[in-house]
Amino acid sequence: MKLFNLLFLIFPLLIFTQNRLPDLQLKKSTDNNNDVNNTFKIRKNEIAISFYTNGGLGYHYEIDNFIFDNNNQVRYEKSKIYYKKGKKYKKEIISLSQEEQDKLTKIIHSDLFATFSKYSQSNFQYSENNHQICANGSIDDAPENFIMITQNAMQSTIMVYLPKNNITCSSADSPLMKFIELHRLFGIEIER
Repeated sequence: MKLFNLLFLIFPLLIFTQNRLPDLQLKKSTDNNNDVNNTFKIRKNEIAISFYTNGGLGYHYEIDNFIFDNNNQVRYEKSKIYYKKGKKYKKEIISLSQEEQDKLTKIIHSDLFATFSKYSQSNFQYSENNHQICANGSIDDAPENFIMITQNAMQSTIMVYLPKNNITCSSADSPLMKFIELHRLFGIEIER
């Protein structure tokens, strides 16, 4: 009987804690003037993961925002911001099935995401020990790819130029490969 009572007490606790959003230890305050931040709104403890590309010469951003709320729901908002001849916004809300929401929620509870959320831009800089940048030749007007993670007015923003072109010189456990893997898991295509 005591074992049954113990299981009865532990089971709801396991279910409740499994569905909680992770508490990310992000280091930088959000930039309220950032156009990407202005495309979504989040409440306390909610998490926004934004994948965005600057479109080359910076004439437009394409932004995929995944917002994880405190009720275990995930919103997917796709936005575009155009800067040529004045700033224009285009926003689309994409409906996700419960299965897709569950899959995305598992990603933010994964070790991969926990590790990636601790990175800063310095993890992506070329150094003697970090040979992630090997694309050679000149590519004009190549887009820059970003991942921005936001929670509780704090954020982490990582920018990578030509991530696919640098795969050949990156080890499987490098920050660059985790950057590419997060794009793949969220279904976001990287051009180059």
